Order: sequence, then C-alpha cells, then structure tokens
Amino acid sequence: MIRRTAVLSAIVLVALAAVVGAAAALPGPAPATSSDVRPETLAQAREIRAQVTARYRLAPGRKLSVTEATSMAVLDSLTLLTTANELRVVPTDDGIYFAICSARARCPYPARAASWPASAFLPRRQALELAVRTFLETSATLVVVALPTAEPVWLVFERNDLTGLAAPALRTQLTADPEVTNAALRHVVDQLTLPRLFVPVAIVPVSGTTETMLAVSLDNGR
Repeated sequence: MIRRTAVLSAIVLVALAAVVGAAAALPGPAPATSSDVRPETLAQAREIRAQVTARYRLAPGRKLSVTEATSMAVLDSLTLLTTANELRVVPTDDGIYFAICSARARCPYPARAASWPASAFLPRRQALELAVRTFLETSATLVVVALPTAEPVWLVFERNDLTGLAAPALRTQLTADPEVTNAALRHVVDQLTLPRLFVPVAIVPVSGTTETMLAVSLDNGR
C-alpha cells in the first residue's frame, strides 16, 4: 500500500506539471449554454437515482445508496491521465455526477469501516447501471460516479463507451436483483468499469476563467 501511494504521488506530480505546462494547448471547453445540462436530463437522472437506491436498499447484505445526482457543469472539463500516460480532455457541460455511499454512512468518502474497496463488484455494478440508464434515458454525454471508497475514486463513462453494446439488453440485466449475477454479467461489468477507475487529484487552471479537474487512472498507481 505504501509503495502504491508513493508511485501514485509521483505520477500525480508529473501529471500536474504536464497539465500546467500544456495549459495553453489544451482545447477549451465548449461555450456554456444558459442551461448547461437540460432540466429534463437532470430531473430524469434524479429519478434514476431514486429508483436505483430503492432497489439496492432491498438487497440483502450491505446496503448502498445513491446520495447525489447533480450537474457536472460546475467544472469546465476533466483531464484524464490514462494508463497509457496520455492526457485526454473531456467536456463536462453535459455531464451528470452521481455519488454512491454505504447506507447510513457519512459521505463523501465514508470511514474505513463503512467504505468499500475500489475493486468491489457491487458498487461498480450499480455505477454501470447509473451510466447505462442515463445514456439511454437522457441526452447526457458524460457520467461520473463517485464510489463509496475511503479515498476519492471515480468511475468515468462517456456516451461513446456504449458504442457497439446492446445497451437496452444490458440495462435489463443491470436492473434485475442486484444479488443475482451470472458469470457473463460479471465479465461485462468488469470489462466496462475496471479500465475507467480514476482518482481525482487536483483542479488546475486552464486559463484565467476556466479550470479542469485532473484525474489519474487508478491502474497508474498499482
């Protein structure tokens, strides 16, 4: 754990230097509209949040709640440092942010006794359902889900991530009993979530009026 933290810290310092040094070259975010995320998109995201929370609270074992469903437009963009050590800028003006927490725990980032490891399957399955439903049922182009981890870990999904998938069929599988998971569904959840785990590390100015959130792939620190 100490080695992983040291490696991640070193990568973050390098990434911060790269972002600051290249700030002038980063593409700026699209001009914000008067509404940013459409009101109907945010309303549907909150309905999805309520429905998913209600079902997961009925599942046996440890309970999970979706505690937030808000616009990502408070940021101008995300800058993702991928496992290939490439920086990729993602506009946030049409994004939705969800947060998952252990039921009755204090969030964000609950105490270790109430937290889950980033690799835990059930929160990742829940996060994928939030993303798939949001993309199918709204016009959002980005979904970020904060996992119930002791330290910040996000799952970052873009609409293009569903390209080539039978998304409606996947939604049907994900909205079934959370305790019922076959090998095929577990494989799909792992395939779609494990590469998209990021650690948000710093808000970096891009210009005098815009900022980006730097997030580093969790795999970079392993």
